[in-house]
Amino acid sequence: MADLLDDLFSKIRAGVTLLSADDIELVAHQINQTKTEALLVEALETFENRQKEDEEWQAFHARTFRQEVKEDLRLSRLGSVQADAEDFLKGGDVSVDADSAVFKQLCRAALKGLDEFYLNAEIIVRGQFEHPRLTFPEPAHDKAEAPSPAGGLTFEVVQKKYLDDYRSGWSEKQYSSQAAKIDYFLSYLTELDGLDGQQQTLGSVSTAQARSYKEHLQKAPSNVKTKYPGLSPQAAVDAAAADNAKVLSQTTQNNYLQSLSILYAFADSELDYAGTNPFKGRGNTKAAKAEQRTKRDAFSREQLIKLFSSPLFVGCKSVASCHIPGGIIPIESHKYWVPLIGILTGMRMQEILQLYVEDLYQRDGIWLFDLNTYHPDKRLKTPQSKRLVPIHDKLAQMGLLEFWEKKQQGGHQRLFEDAPLANDGTYSSTFSKWFSRYLTNLGIKTDKTSFHSLRHNVKDFFRQVGESDELSENLMGRSTGSTGEAYGSGFSVERSNEALQKINPDEFLPQRSTAEG
Repeated sequence: MADLLDDLFSKIRAGVTLLSADDIELVAHQINQTKTEALLVEALETFENRQKEDEEWQAFHARTFRQEVKEDLRLSRLGSVQADAEDFLKGGDVSVDADSAVFKQLCRAALKGLDEFYLNAEIIVRGQFEHPRLTFPEPAHDKAEAPSPAGGLTFEVVQKKYLDDYRSGWSEKQYSSQAAKIDYFLSYLTELDGLDGQQQTLGSVSTAQARSYKEHLQKAPSNVKTKYPGLSPQAAVDAAAADNAKVLSQTTQNNYLQSLSILYAFADSELDYAGTNPFKGRGNTKAAKAEQRTKRDAFSREQLIKLFSSPLFVGCKSVASCHIPGGIIPIESHKYWVPLIGILTGMRMQEILQLYVEDLYQRDGIWLFDLNTYHPDKRLKTPQSKRLVPIHDKLAQMGLLEFWEKKQQGGHQRLFEDAPLANDGTYSSTFSKWFSRYLTNLGIKTDKTSFHSLRHNVKDFFRQVGESDELSENLMGRSTGSTGEAYGSGFSVERSNEALQKINPDEFLPQRSTAEG
């Protein structure tokens, strides 16, 4: 067990982006064993002359907790086990970003472990201390038997097994993206020495070749298949240089390199690959983080005024031609409400678009958006994203509550049913493209402005009215890293609402009441 855990910690420390099924089983086993053995020791030391009522009461609680864990696992409610995941990582002196896929997999593994633990807990509280479930043999993690083609594992074999293994857990977009990144490298490899990249072995790629590929990516154009269809990787680089075309961002370069490092790690853990990983640690993480910090700007005052005095908000030709002036204010369309909710709450695009009618309600006199994952089409970015967001009075003045009431009376489920679910399983991808085109039509689209810019604006608004970054980050569902966050938000709905209502949007929003709709 100790060796297996050491291997897992090493994998996490090396920057793996997804854990295998065996890894998850190992974490669940460890958490179940630790908690079961602790409870067993306590029971052996303290149980004496127990009453039947005590036994039944504690067994009932164990069953109830187990049902809650199963529901949390089904709905991906991971907040209750973040501390367990963090404690597990501390045991290996490892830290992982709480927003990462690996951390969320660890949380899910913790829930699986707790599911088994509460079953054991019922056995313990009933005094069945010798039950076979309370002994823990070493978990068996036999590696898959690997094919042995001449010269070792080929990229064709490893790529197929890797993509097949993870396909069920990926969206179609993720799957296509991973396959495309690996295929691009194999095209590069084929061009490099004239041999079919698919048939080359993982062990044949040298450190020098990996370094050469990294340098190639620094000059490779973005959207290469669209801009330069039919060209080889080097020919596309040459064409991009001649056209002075935009090259891959540092973050995207890292993603290409990381996809190969993960492929090698998969071969190592699942197919007995014994060679080196020439792509391990190749990414420039410092540059990527610096790039991310400068990736988006808030809208300027002038840009906000231009956006919210545009035809969509003051009168357009139609929903389809909402950038053209006319006599229609499309208050029944998600296109109208989503930017308004964004600028007055700081909510993410997907968070708004996936709202259900039941997610809007009044509590203690405050109207709220309830951000949750109670339906299978809902996704939240981080554990902190699950929250209650007060509704700004301006949204009520502009008719949001009347819009919601019509939806409720009409028996609709989703608040914005006219927003389609895209092939990638999100509502945001289609809207994002439309919103980008709308900004372009208004002349305010830049490389650093997008819907996400509205979140930056909201953070600036809170600063302008004297509210703390911690409060604004908490309301917008971001992790602040503060100690208080581990014990709850620290901000009541009433306090968040008080802060939000200080924001005065009259300078840039249209002066419109529900009577004008």
